[in-house]
Amino acid sequence: MKTPEPGHVYAIAELLPHGPGFLLLDALLDYGADHASCTVHVTPRTRFFEAGRGVPAWVGVEYMAQAIGAYAGIVRLQSGLGVEIGLLLGTRRYRSAVPYFADGSTLVARAEQLVRDASGVAAFACTLSDGDRELARAEIKAYQPDDIHDYLQALTEDRA
Repeated sequence: MKTPEPGHVYAIAELLPHGPGFLLLDALLDYGADHASCTVHVTPRTRFFEAGRGVPAWVGVEYMAQAIGAYAGIVRLQSGLGVEIGLLLGTRRYRSAVPYFADGSTLVARAEQLVRDASGVAAFACTLSDGDRELARAEIKAYQPDDIHDYLQALTEDRA
């Protein structure tokens, strides 16, 4: 795998191994050594959109998780590795200031890595905002194995 040049502009689909209909983010906004920010434009065509209401706030956890996945994808690609599926281990203190994300809003999902251990477990501070207004926040733990297929195979063998 070729390592992208510094300053490479990534399409969100090259960072997340999600199939059609499951990629909820629209674009990568920015990234750095410890963070990634992505956008979601809320319209009636947005997955989980409820007419007259918008997107339920509980979907915000997945927006945050996908921002973490985008960050992990960048790290892997810049290391010369392929993008892998990661696992959301847990969410702490998810708080939303709104029950729904409104039609016409452009959300920014930001994930900032706080700590990562040698095994691939990491903690992130995540936020969702619409302009200058923070709409939701949470702390999320995630796991990025070197090879998800080997990891899942080992889990299956441990059960046998």
